[in-house]
Formats: sequence, C-alpha cells, structure tokens
Amino acid sequence: MKDQKAILLKCIKNDEPAFVIAGHDISSIETLKAYYEIAKKKGADDDFLKDMLLVIEEFEVFHQQEPEKIKMPSLKEFER
Repeated sequence: MKDQKAILLKCIKNDEPAFVIAGHDISSIETLKAYYEIAKKKGADDDFLKDMLLVIEEFEVFHQQEPEKIKMPSLKEFER
C-alpha cells in the first residue's frame, strides 16, 4: 500500500492541494468507496484500484476496532 503520509508530505513540499480523510471521520469509508467507484469509472489502473481497496480495508478495520473514536468531524475553535 502506498505510504499515505509520504503522499501528503510530497503535496505539501510541492505546494499542491491535498485532501485528508482521517480514520475517525464517520463518513470516511463511504467517501473512500465513492472515490474508488469514480476512479474505476474514469479508468484507473488495477494496481491503483487494488491499493485503494487496501486503504478502504484499513479504515474498516479501524472503525471495527475503535468504534468509540468514530465521530462527525468539526472545526476546532482555532480553525474557525
């Protein structure tokens, strides 16, 4: 599986936009599955799609093992 942290750091280094979905986000699995379907429809290669399935699986395991951490995200006071 691609190193998600490395991808984010590369975007930051290259001043490219990035979108981060945290494992504790209640909508994360649905969001990842929707992205997977869009990527598949647009012709993503099999290796990329297999990697996305691993990411989805990782999130599903986290949600099962840490249900008390799953919540709707909100902005912190300093982020407003």
